[in-house]
Amino acid sequence: MSKLLLIGSLKNKKDPSKTGGTVVLFELLLNELNERKIVFDVIDTLKENYPNPTIAYLFTSFKLIKHFGKYEFISLQATNNSLILLGPIMVFLSKLFKKKTSIRKFAGDLDSVYKNSNFLKKFIIRYVLKNTNVNFFETKYLVNYFHKFNKNTYWFPNVRKQVITPKIPRSFNKRFIYIGTINEEKGIDEIIAISDQLNDDYYTLDLYGPILESKYTEELFQQKKVNYGGSLNPTDVIDVLDSYDVLILPSYREGYPGVIIEAFSLGIPVIATRLQGIMEMVQDGMNGLLIDVKESAQLKNAIESINHETYAVLSENALKSFSNFNSEEQTNLFLKRIGIEM
Repeated sequence: MSKLLLIGSLKNKKDPSKTGGTVVLFELLLNELNERKIVFDVIDTLKENYPNPTIAYLFTSFKLIKHFGKYEFISLQATNNSLILLGPIMVFLSKLFKKKTSIRKFAGDLDSVYKNSNFLKKFIIRYVLKNTNVNFFETKYLVNYFHKFNKNTYWFPNVRKQVITPKIPRSFNKRFIYIGTINEEKGIDEIIAISDQLNDDYYTLDLYGPILESKYTEELFQQKKVNYGGSLNPTDVIDVLDSYDVLILPSYREGYPGVIIEAFSLGIPVIATRLQGIMEMVQDGMNGLLIDVKESAQLKNAIESINHETYAVLSENALKSFSNFNSEEQTNLFLKRIGIEM
């Protein structure tokens, strides 16, 4: 079987709780490959797993150069930094050894990074994307933007594995949940603003996540009709979500939020803001409801517009939407497109 080399960020060895979204997605891909008995090796790029960032870069570069020739397929699971720092090395070696390469770019901001970069950085990004066999981006708007550099450019969204098979239709008990960091750009002010304005006392509005700004306190939440549940262990998110009816995410800035995918896997619809990435996930009136940024009145109206009848439709469509973000299906497409047969 063909040998695959993956370059990406593994779990933080010093503090596994400090695990970002790119690590979660990379580890999930590795698990999927193991399940398929795909033979692969990994070069860890997480700088926290090395004495300092310089040593991290030198070690990963040295290991890549030393072992590159052993592999038929090489895939860089890239952040912005690794795309710019390791991408050129991978491309140069692929030409030298005539190997097949791919890049999976995490996050949804490379278009703005490219537009705001100097000449040299733009050249590096173009050079890497043009000379890689296959490129994957997390959002469709990035696929459309960077397709001009390489026709073999595909969508590889944020994904999750389905942990619980929900019973559809779900019952609607007016239980709304927010999961994420507690800071202003997540729309927490809008949630607080409407918390005591809902038309009846049967609504539940609960927040979970670490408090990042001092203006948000447990005392403040207690004064409002908001229940603060503290931070959640990532392994507990699905079980907690499953006890609610609707996810709310009135953020000012997002890519492809993993929590929306986790909600869809349970058949839970979403109320979220009209952001470029979110609008590729949530179709207004189908699998959720969309509101404008910083519009607390729209958030209140969206919450109150959901009833038992509309909820059944939203819930069913939310579950159907999960197929687009199912890790098993997307991993199969990834392997097919880079040329590995199962």
